[in-house]
Amino acid sequence: YLANDKNLGRFYTFLLIFMAAMLGVVLAGNLIALFLFWELTSISSFLLIGFKHKKYESRNAAQQALFITGGGGLALLGGLVIMGLAAGTFEYNILLTQSITDHPYYLLAFTLVLLGAITKSAQTPFHFWLPGAMAAPTPVSAYLHSATMVKAGIYLLARFLPVLGHTDLWFYTVTGFGAVTMTVGAFLSWQN
Repeated sequence: YLANDKNLGRFYTFLLIFMAAMLGVVLAGNLIALFLFWELTSISSFLLIGFKHKKYESRNAAQQALFITGGGGLALLGGLVIMGLAAGTFEYNILLTQSITDHPYYLLAFTLVLLGAITKSAQTPFHFWLPGAMAAPTPVSAYLHSATMVKAGIYLLARFLPVLGHTDLWFYTVTGFGAVTMTVGAFLSWQN
């Protein structure tokens, strides 16, 4: 259905930028590089959701998604900087050999990283941006929002488990957000 779209080249460019950004999130060996790729996923998602920018629904959904995931990204930046300063390094492979769970700034770093993760993965209470993001063309909705971008938040938590995890706070908070999101999702599915 996009075959006759005059902006097909722009669509593929945005989609390839998003793919490259997700690859960067996975392969980044530095916390600041991770953040840059993380935010590039938000920007490219904004461009893809708003691809049909002449429609109000597309523009509104794109702005909402950028506001939520971009705001979470700023929280993530704060968490990554605090984590890097607490560990004395911004290099991921060195950071893996350390745990900052006993550091005085652990709670703040954990909270900010968690906020970045749950906004990107559309967990409750930040789940409301995701249904609107389906205003994007179907390949975007299928690839980005149901299969890739929302997994970035879960991936981030898994990636930082050795550094921030293995505490009661981590276990109960991450499990709690997951359980509440699952319950709200089940409830909302009955509403329709």
